[in-house]
Amino acid sequence: MTRTAFHHGFRTGLKALLVALMALLLTVMVAQVIMRYGLNSSLLWSEELCRYLLIWTSFLAIIFAYERGEIAALSMLANALPRVPALMLAIVGCLLSAALCVTLAWYGYIYADLAGSQPIPAISFILEDIFGANAPQAPRVFWVYFALPLGMSMLALRIVADIVLYARAWKHGHSLHDPAGELGGPTS
Repeated sequence: MTRTAFHHGFRTGLKALLVALMALLLTVMVAQVIMRYGLNSSLLWSEELCRYLLIWTSFLAIIFAYERGEIAALSMLANALPRVPALMLAIVGCLLSAALCVTLAWYGYIYADLAGSQPIPAISFILEDIFGANAPQAPRVFWVYFALPLGMSMLALRIVADIVLYARAWKHGHSLHDPAGELGGPTS
C-alpha cells in the first residue's frame, strides 16, 4: 500500500467517523428538543453528551481544517521569499508546529490521566435508565479528555508529512506550493 493510498483510506475513514459523530450529535439534539418542547420532559444527559461529541468532532476534524488552510497562518513572508528560503521557512514553521502539537498531546494525556478517573456522568445516566440498579460501569472521563492528545498527535503526524513533502520539493527544485497538492496540504 502506497503512502497516498494509506492517506486516502485514512481520510475516508475519518470522514465517515466524523459524519457518524455529527449524525449522533444531531439525533440527540433533535430528541432533546422534541422531549423538552413537545413532551414537556427532558433528557438529563443530552447536553453533556452533545458537548462530548462536539469535543471529539472538533479534535478529529482539525486535520481537515489544516489541510484546507483554515488554521491561522502567517504566509505572507513565505509567499514573498524565493523558492529555497520559502521552503526552509515552511520546514522550520512545520517543525515548530509539530513540536507544539506533540507538547499539547503529551500534556493533554497527562491531564486526561490525572483528571479522568471518574465515570462520564451522561453515560452513567443513560446506563442507569436502561439497566436500572444493575447498570454497568460507564467509561471514564479520561476518554473525553483523550480527544485532545489524539487530535494533536494526528495533526503532528500530518504536519510531519508536509515536512517530508517540502524537503522533497527542495531536493527536486519545486516551489513551496508544488508539494501541497500531493497530500492535500495547506495551500495558503
